[in-house]
Amino acid sequence: MGFKALNKTDNKIYSLDYWQKSFTNETPYCPVCGEITEIRAAGSVYMKTHFFHVKKGTYCPSIRENHSKYELLPPTEGDTKNGEEIINWTRVNISHLYTKCKEILNDRLKYDEFSNMLAKAKVKNIWCYKNLTINTLPYVLIVNFGVYPKIDGRDEDVWYIFDKDIYGDDLFLQKKITHIWKVTESDLERIELKYINNKGTVPHYVWTYVKTFYK
Repeated sequence: MGFKALNKTDNKIYSLDYWQKSFTNETPYCPVCGEITEIRAAGSVYMKTHFFHVKKGTYCPSIRENHSKYELLPPTEGDTKNGEEIINWTRVNISHLYTKCKEILNDRLKYDEFSNMLAKAKVKNIWCYKNLTINTLPYVLIVNFGVYPKIDGRDEDVWYIFDKDIYGDDLFLQKKITHIWKVTESDLERIELKYINNKGTVPHYVWTYVKTFYK
């Protein structure tokens, strides 16, 4: 259920309310997959008015039922050397990585969720994706994790995705990452990539934390 759409005339994204007031003759497109959408359930008392994908059987990752299809797969031709460098950087800068992930998640990231993010990345060998950098790492970890459930301070379930064209046929990352999408049942928000800040001293307790996940 989407509440924002792309206007290809000016290449800008607008809310549903603004669209209904200003673009009655324009075709709305999904900002994530680029497919045509249309407004559904206008005036309904049983369902919120929303943008609906016209294409039957759409595989847009913004739809929750499709999300699991877009969890990243292990790289087929990984860069082992770069992966080892990323892991070594993570060992030393685990606190900075956690802080960055928490910042992207609006300061709502529990330690056990972060632990699961790292563990899942290790299982899939996400570290060895070609051209992975320390700046794209937090975004890849967050997207790969799955759905973050509702908790105190997190009003509803939320998941994060890349644009559909970022993925190759086998759901490997194919293009340079510039942003991700935050998706909930009530909203869609574009989050631009910002460089990680790895300055400052790492707290002593972090070293014990690191050993838990990367021996």
